[in-house]
Order: sequence, then C-alpha cells, then structure tokens
Amino acid sequence: MNRLFSRWLPGATLLTWSGVLLLFFFSGRVNALLTPTFRPHVLWAGIGLALMAAAYLLTPASIACCADETCGHTFSRKPFAKILTFLVLLLPITLCAVVSPDGFSIKAMENRGIDTDGSTLRGRKPPAALAAAQTPPAAAPTPSPAQPTAPAAAAPNTTNPSAAPSDLPAGQDAATPDYLQRTADGTIIAEVLDLLYAAQDSALRKDFEDKRIELVGQLMPEKTGPDSAQKRFKAVRMFMTCCAADARPVATLVEADELPNLPEMTWIKIVGTSTFPIVNGRRTAIIKAEKVSKTEPPTETLLY
Repeated sequence: MNRLFSRWLPGATLLTWSGVLLLFFFSGRVNALLTPTFRPHVLWAGIGLALMAAAYLLTPASIACCADETCGHTFSRKPFAKILTFLVLLLPITLCAVVSPDGFSIKAMENRGIDTDGSTLRGRKPPAALAAAQTPPAAAPTPSPAQPTAPAAAAPNTTNPSAAPSDLPAGQDAATPDYLQRTADGTIIAEVLDLLYAAQDSALRKDFEDKRIELVGQLMPEKTGPDSAQKRFKAVRMFMTCCAADARPVATLVEADELPNLPEMTWIKIVGTSTFPIVNGRRTAIIKAEKVSKTEPPTETLLY
C-alpha cells in the first residue's frame, strides 16, 4: 500500500495541477487573470508539470525512507496521511478551477474603487499617443555635393480647409492624429482609458472633446450621489497592469435621455459626444449619449 501511494500520488498531484493550468489556458479563462505577456508562461508551466508527472509515473518508486522505522517522517508512513496530503494539495485548486467566476462582479469592482476621472493614472500615456510620440520623423535626404540642391517643396496648407487632402475618411480633417481609429461614418472608436487620459492631458483632450465617439463597456448604474438623480450611468472596464491582483476598474460617465433597461454589468455600445466638464473639482470625461445598445463582449475584455 505504501509503495502504491509513493508511486502514484505525487504523479497524480502534478498531473492535476498541469490539467488545471492547461484548462485555463486553452479555454481562455486565463485571459481574465493575466495580461498577454504572461499567458504563455501558463502553457509552459502546464506542460512542465505534465512532464514531471510522467517522470514520477514511469520511474520505480523508492519507499526506503518512509519504510524505515528510524525515519522521522512518522506521519507520512501512515496511508491515511498520504491521502490527506493528496487532498490538501488537490482540493483547493480543483474547487477554484470549477467554481471561480470568469470575470469581476459588480461588487468586486465597487470594493476596488472605480476611477472615473483618471486621477490614479497620472504620469501614464495612452498606448496610441505613446506610439505616436516615439515614432521618429522621417529624416530629410542630404543633397550630394556634386548635385545642385532642389528647391524645397511648398509646405501643405493646414490652415485653409479647402487645401486639406480630399481622400481623408469621412469626419476627419488634416489636424486629426493618425492614431485615432474611426468607423465608416467618421465616428472615433475610443476606449475608456482614452477618455480618462484625455481628461488629464489638455493636448490629448483636443482630439476627443466635442467629437462623436463609439465606446464599449459594461453597464454600471449610479446608485448614490447627485448623479443618480440625473440620467447618468457608468461604462466600466477593468484595467490590468500585470495580473488580476492589480486589476482596477476604470469608467467614464454616460449621460442619456433615458437610463438603459438592461441588467447590471451588461456589455453595451455607446455612441455619443465626449465632453470634459469639471465635476467635484476635477476634470471628468462624460459621454452625451445618442444611442446605447447591448453588444457582444470585445475579444479582450480587459484593458492594458
């Protein structure tokens, strides 16, 4: 009996842990727990544990230590103790894998505190603006000494609207930054983080203020305070730096003629005008909604 436990229980434990990690990876549940950078490590850890389990199962067990009466591991020599150890190692992770939710509940978000004005994001730049800032301008070609210098081309007229390129997307002018994504009718596709960054950055704010935008988030009603008396609600997303432990909810306020008749935490698409008034002494992003509709969750439900 002791030989049976010594050979099979360690391998079964490692195999179970491997199965949980691989299940989370291939089912996509790991997407709610880790940023894309760390997800491949879950796969490699699961494969590594499976190989270790195979090594245990294929290697003859040695029970010399625990079979010896002089061994100090008196508890581990008892069969029920090995089973108890096996259950302690397996039950918690198995139960968590089966009953743990795939996302954050509204209570979890409220307990972590919802940032609606970007005050906790100071000093950070949105990914699109950061990429634009890091792109070096194209260097002008150096004329060859043996050839005459060509006359400089006239600079494009950015102050005269009639001189703007005619092939720009609908709703976009020559001053619109290239990193903004738009729908076919020219509506800016924005994220909650874009508006929170814009609330803290006057230069970025010009790209969104009083512009028509489309934004996807989860519905969270305003239950208390002055906003509850108005027809306002939150469009919330989870912002993650590394893993679920540091994830925090960020949201933009939405003002509509009528509150959506949808359950809390429903994924919604909002089309409206972005504004940045002062609320409680802080610049805050508020969308004046034209349309609010239920939608499918995005491929990546978390923001990074």
